[in-house]
Amino acid sequence: MKKLVLLACVSLPLSLLAGGGLPDKPYIYVEGKAEIEKPADMVTLRFDLVARNPDQAKANQEVQAKANKILAMMKERRIADNDVIAGDIKSAPQYSTKEESGYKQGKIIGYSVTRIFSVGVRDVTAFARLVDELLAIGGTEFSGIEGGLTKEKEARDEIFEKALANAREQAEKTLKTMGMKIDAVFAVSPVPMPEIQARMFPNSSTERVIVTGSYIPNGGNLAPAEYRIAPVTISQSIHVIYLISPAK
Repeated sequence: MKKLVLLACVSLPLSLLAGGGLPDKPYIYVEGKAEIEKPADMVTLRFDLVARNPDQAKANQEVQAKANKILAMMKERRIADNDVIAGDIKSAPQYSTKEESGYKQGKIIGYSVTRIFSVGVRDVTAFARLVDELLAIGGTEFSGIEGGLTKEKEARDEIFEKALANAREQAEKTLKTMGMKIDAVFAVSPVPMPEIQARMFPNSSTERVIVTGSYIPNGGNLAPAEYRIAPVTISQSIHVIYLISPAK
């Protein structure tokens, strides 16, 4: 499903907005918006591999051995090296009592060593089995499963063009009722023009490109290893200043 979200144009007399790098000719300021929704064709798995041991060196040995096992598993599943990130490691002492008022209490009773993984799976139909296999390895703690697009750049380019076309459409529609026409494009920006935004919309917030994707865990009567990946939504705002003149 594809959707277009529209925003009305605003045209103000030049005397109200002179200066600040703005045009010295009549103009119209337009915000165009567009949004598309596409099925996720890849999944990113985010999880920590954690080992705990009274001896820090042994905790490290354990987590590294399991990390090597996971990396070998990824090769067996033909997941590209570039889609597997396992560069971060954390080590922290564990105490006999919990934190109180921001301070550690009690004596050190052991250590935890953590490797942080991010794995991109380009076969959406196969990732559920991989999740089960990872969870079968002791110490694997998942933090999220996120849907994504393999051709994200192309999708961003598509939505940019749609937002730009929407801005032009809205400008022409407004100018037609005023007996004006577009002469040229003065400026284009994915974020609001600061000088205009501050004066015309003092209470508005800046909108940027947003890419969202999430997973909905199974529930009810679904099989334990079944997941439903939500579609990926991409939104774009384009801010345009058009120079204008009376229509002949």
